[in-house]
Amino acid sequence: MANSSESKPQIEPEAGFSQVDHAYDLDETAKAADYKADAVAAENAEHNMTVLEAVRAYPMASFWAFVMSCTIVSSLARSPAKETRS
Repeated sequence: MANSSESKPQIEPEAGFSQVDHAYDLDETAKAADYKADAVAAENAEHNMTVLEAVRAYPMASFWAFVMSCTIVSSLARSPAKETRS
């Protein structure tokens, strides 16, 4: 049986890809003010959306809200009305 290192070719990483050494340091160096400013800008953008823009931006959330609304309305329609006798 031949040596296993001789039969398998050596795989070298591609030259175009490199590992980011300090990926976890990015959050530590960011300032809280930057996060807050980005959050405020995103909130303002969402508040200024029309209904159709919101449905296009968040289709699954819109679908969930529609299904839940239909569920609540149909459960209220099926509940028996309380009869009051005088």
